[in-house]
Amino acid sequence: MSNGADRLESRCHECLLYGAVAGLDDGVVLVGNDGRILLLNRRAEELLELDAGGAAGQPLRTLLRDPKLIHFWSTASRQQEAAVCELAFAPDRTLRATVAVCRGASGAIIGRMLTLRDVSRERTVQVELSAAVARRLMALAGADEMPEALPLLTRREGEILRLLASGLTNAAIAARLRVSINTVASHIKHLYPKLGVVNRSQATAVALSHGIQPDPR
Repeated sequence: MSNGADRLESRCHECLLYGAVAGLDDGVVLVGNDGRILLLNRRAEELLELDAGGAAGQPLRTLLRDPKLIHFWSTASRQQEAAVCELAFAPDRTLRATVAVCRGASGAIIGRMLTLRDVSRERTVQVELSAAVARRLMALAGADEMPEALPLLTRREGEILRLLASGLTNAAIAARLRVSINTVASHIKHLYPKLGVVNRSQATAVALSHGIQPDPR
């Protein structure tokens, strides 16, 4: 697979992928075992801000601009199985990156595929749905009935709850607060039991029902 696009085309037909990537809504980059780009579609060019004509044959790692994506690719490209990560590229833009192993008919690894999906709208929809659920729960409980008071939260937990209600990922929250992703995960681990919830949607519903507004982007 590292001998050129002609070899790639003949081998990728084994998984029926090569001829299908051009029109996908997701960004797709096919990379040989030597780490060099063999094919990328137009959406990948847009998301990564790459020039297709100049990118082919270049090491993918040297063309990536975002440090988080560089780290993810470097780590995932050494694994034998698929890896997925959501990365905040801006306060209002989140990409879901996936690195999958490409195998030939014999089962041998013949390269890897990086796919990128813009999930920013999905995050917005999650917040909108959570807000609708919160309003519905309050209506069922009675318009004049006040929700129970929130438990005592630390300042940082309050900040994270507001950002959760904004639909941000752990990575995006960490970038916004300038802390590590592990620190955010630790705060969320302690926050959920205080709120009596088990996931982000429930935490968002609690936040919105208590008048905590999503953080403006």
